[in-house]
Amino acid sequence: MKGKLDDSASKLLHRAFIRTSKMHRKVCQHRFQELGLTEGQPKVLDYLHHHNGCSQKDLAKHCHIQPATATSLLSHLERSGLIYREANQEDRRITNVFLTETGFEAQKQVKQTFCEIDERCLLGFTKEEREEVLCYLDRIYENLRRRES
Repeated sequence: MKGKLDDSASKLLHRAFIRTSKMHRKVCQHRFQELGLTEGQPKVLDYLHHHNGCSQKDLAKHCHIQPATATSLLSHLERSGLIYREANQEDRRITNVFLTETGFEAQKQVKQTFCEIDERCLLGFTKEEREEVLCYLDRIYENLRRRES
């Protein structure tokens, strides 16, 4: 390890992550509420856009949510007309999940919203600074992930 943080620097880093995470979450929640979506639903729509027809079990696994949470989220999305579910033709125990046309349109809005939020986060940063920020965040993530593995 190159150098340890002193207590005050460690507290500043912790506070910076907490403040930034809370503000990012608040902005996302506000923007997605305007689209009629609740927390967790944008991630599900995005995953289905890339894996339409996946099993409900795979969706839960890749979205890092509990199966019961997935069931609840999908029920709400189904009532909203954004998805539909069908029993798998080869194995009736498996439920496959599909976006409806309305769901594909909602996902486009989700993608656009994420792009707008990303732009807002990096407002005033040069291209090089943007690349550095992403590199630093990836390194921090990998440092934390390695400790948890």
